Amino acid sequence: MKFDKYKTQFPYKGKAIYATVFSRHRDYIKTKKLKFAANNLEKIFKATFKISSKIGFHEMSLRDLCRETGLSMGGVYSCIESKDTIAIFVKDMVQLVSSEIVDAALEQDDPNQALDDIIRHSIYAADILHPWFYFLYFETRCLPKVHQQDSKNIELNMVEKIEALIIKINSGKKRINYHFIATMALAMIQERYLKHWKYKSKDTSLDEHAKKIVKLVHSALSC
Repeated sequence: MKFDKYKTQFPYKGKAIYATVFSRHRDYIKTKKLKFAANNLEKIFKATFKISSKIGFHEMSLRDLCRETGLSMGGVYSCIESKDTIAIFVKDMVQLVSSEIVDAALEQDDPNQALDDIIRHSIYAADILHPWFYFLYFETRCLPKVHQQDSKNIELNMVEKIEALIIKINSGKKRINYHFIATMALAMIQERYLKHWKYKSKDTSLDEHAKKIVKLVHSALSC
């Protein structure tokens, strides 16, 4: 599936992601009105991503957040219990999206197609939700300990599933370091959203980038 088609079907783009955050965490969000909560959550997340990209999430205060969002302290607290809550919600969404990508890919009978889907759709989703993926990568250390491990498990699970697929693809052939290849595949997926600036200045589409990663993985298997 090409990026343009994937984007039209992606369920968490635009304001939909804030409605999803609300529905998944309504027990922890004081306000019970979806429209009000979603609007405030949008302001809070966008402000957080902007501020943390400049001074880091650790240094960001709730007063900084109020100034950037234009919300009162009460408005902020109506949607989050503390600053940690923001990072936890981001982790949860990235974990949800990543899990859905892997689960959908593994429904494919052909391991080659499943591998292609994981790589392509991970790149596409991280581009659509770039601030979310970027934030979690750099701010995992700011999460409470148990959630830090959850964040790390997103990567570990992705590597595990990619490794299992390339083992199937390479079945019966010369044994190589599958784990290393899977790890490098994930690193190349992450390269696209971690160094967003680099790809903005180059004529390399998301589709072409994904195609090159898949090709490189298969080339490594034939070494």
